[in-house]
Amino acid sequence: MTNTTNPDTSLSVVVTVYSETFSLQETINRILAKDRGYIKEIILTVSPKSSKECMDICKELEETYPFLSLHVQKNNPGVGWAIREGLELATGDYIALLSADLETEPEAVDRMFSEIEKSRCDLVIGNRWLKGGGFENYDPIKLVLNWGFQFLFKILYLTRIGDLTYGFKTIKRSVAETIKWEGTFHEIYIETTVKPLKLGYKVSQIPTVWIGRKEGESKNTFLKNFRYVRLALNVLFSSKKRLTV
Repeated sequence: MTNTTNPDTSLSVVVTVYSETFSLQETINRILAKDRGYIKEIILTVSPKSSKECMDICKELEETYPFLSLHVQKNNPGVGWAIREGLELATGDYIALLSADLETEPEAVDRMFSEIEKSRCDLVIGNRWLKGGGFENYDPIKLVLNWGFQFLFKILYLTRIGDLTYGFKTIKRSVAETIKWEGTFHEIYIETTVKPLKLGYKVSQIPTVWIGRKEGESKNTFLKNFRYVRLALNVLFSSKKRLTV
């Protein structure tokens, strides 16, 4: 169970869920094992198309942990909607965004929070390309394409921040509330990085390891990658005013 201490800075953890079962349970267990008292709440944003077994586990978790709540996604389909709804529901000073499929490393939530405590940044992203990070069971062709994309957009955005497309990150709630979010599918993963960058917020990064899922199948097809490119270019050439609410 999470600690009852009251740190100066609190964290909401938003976990997107689509029919995961044992992966969801393990994700929550591993997040809580590292909690040092900063987790204020965990919000499961669950696709209404999830399996009954998944829904049952979500309800069991909600009954077990008073700080954990189940939110069934209102706008569907699209993980972008799930994240946007989670951002609106969160009440902590910072909001961690990750998935329930164990492709995102649960222990890295604590490392992100440590980086926030140290640097007081507005956004921390998980970077699989940093020393200490990496990929396991990742398609070799996709890995090369991913590297090329990261290299190109780091140049275009004039940033040292890498892994712009990875959705695993922690963002300051007051920052998230100033930004106009548009992504409805996986393109929100890059949107939640490049919009804060474009708006001049302080962004940091920590190494993390991506591990291929053992449950279910990814909904992020190759063709959907073009949505990343379109959104990143739109943000690059947009005025700051257009990106804010």
